[in-house]
Amino acid sequence: MKAIVFDLGITLKDVVEKPVYRDYVQVSPLKVLISGLENSIYTGILWVQPGRILGSTGFVKIEAAGLDSDNQLEGKQAIILPYSKKYGGIGTEIDGILAEKSVIPDDSIVTLPSNYPDKYILYPFVSIGLQLRKILRGYNVLIIGDGLTGLLSAYMLVGNANKIGIYSDDIYKIKIYGVEEIKDLSTQWDAIVITTMRSWIRAILANTLINSVIVIPRFMNTWPVVVPNNVKFVEPTKLNGVFEYIDDEISEKFFNQLVGISEDFFSSIPTSKPGILVNIEKTLFKKV
Repeated sequence: MKAIVFDLGITLKDVVEKPVYRDYVQVSPLKVLISGLENSIYTGILWVQPGRILGSTGFVKIEAAGLDSDNQLEGKQAIILPYSKKYGGIGTEIDGILAEKSVIPDDSIVTLPSNYPDKYILYPFVSIGLQLRKILRGYNVLIIGDGLTGLLSAYMLVGNANKIGIYSDDIYKIKIYGVEEIKDLSTQWDAIVITTMRSWIRAILANTLINSVIVIPRFMNTWPVVVPNNVKFVEPTKLNGVFEYIDDEISEKFFNQLVGISEDFFSSIPTSKPGILVNIEKTLFKKV
């Protein structure tokens, strides 16, 4: 079968179809999100094992369920979360969904309602934002990084945290009302949320005497390698209220600022927006 893999570069290759493990499901991809993880692999910031099938998040159809998984999932559509508590990062530490048929841990799937909108692709990042709202209520919060995780976290903390700043690479130039742009890291904050994959910021914070709570969204078990001692990890996870929040609070205008639409994977990476949602069929089924 065809798959998009990392092999000292990102390429389309023929690979062997894998069996469905006991607590996994077999899925076929419908639309796949390219975002910070894939950009980091492409640019060399994040290394993954050669031969790894990429694709951390996306809409899929569940084709088969393993022996220990619910067989009523078969035939349903779902969104894949980029992290499995049991096995680690999807498309980074274990194979992802950019293949004609992929096997994915069943703890990283969330079934979708019928006639769902494209903006439900934000589910993993909104689930992180909802957790941050509980952890950081009333805090002065600095967010480092302007990818989907950073921008949505900042957006969701407006009206919840006392003050919000964002320190960004200024790549996407998306402004959020109520969020201050920060250029100097010397100011003291109650909490710092590190969403960038770049290692320099974690090295600085690890060697700096700060009293802030450090929060890092977790997408892999083996990353980051260097972390401050006072760190809290927040994982993308299944939560009540995520779909409702997206319906009520994420406008189409804001979604279109965050996520572009494409029909070709390779022309979409690195991304021109924080995320690109790719209708993957044309990429996977074209002739190699």
